[in-house]
Amino acid sequence: MSIGEFLHDFWWLIFPVFGMIMAFQGSRTSEHRVRNTIDLIKTYTDQGKEPPPELLRIVSQELQNDGEVQRGSDRNGSLWTFIVFTALAAGFGTGWYLTRGAGYEWAFLMITVMMGVLAFGALVVLIFGRK
Repeated sequence: MSIGEFLHDFWWLIFPVFGMIMAFQGSRTSEHRVRNTIDLIKTYTDQGKEPPPELLRIVSQELQNDGEVQRGSDRNGSLWTFIVFTALAAGFGTGWYLTRGAGYEWAFLMITVMMGVLAFGALVVLIFGRK
């Protein structure tokens, strides 16, 4: 298989790779923001001054249990996760329907089932998750 055939057959891989790159970049940006805020608070405390409450509020909002970074509203994030996985399941389900009998429809069916399970999990988190 040449590189041209590989790119022709697996062009769709660019989407998950792009998603992983964007998730990594978002994580780095969030960590950098928290680290800069903590450094600024250290500067205030080294000078013997009380840090502004806005800085303390930013850090307390950003940091969750054990230093994990909290991203936005959990409820809103769960809703978007459900919408995205449902749309992906519908899209791959359509791909499965259109390629029946072509010999590779099992790949679309497998991805459809996985996206459907993930959509169901996101729905459960949306309904029963933290309020």
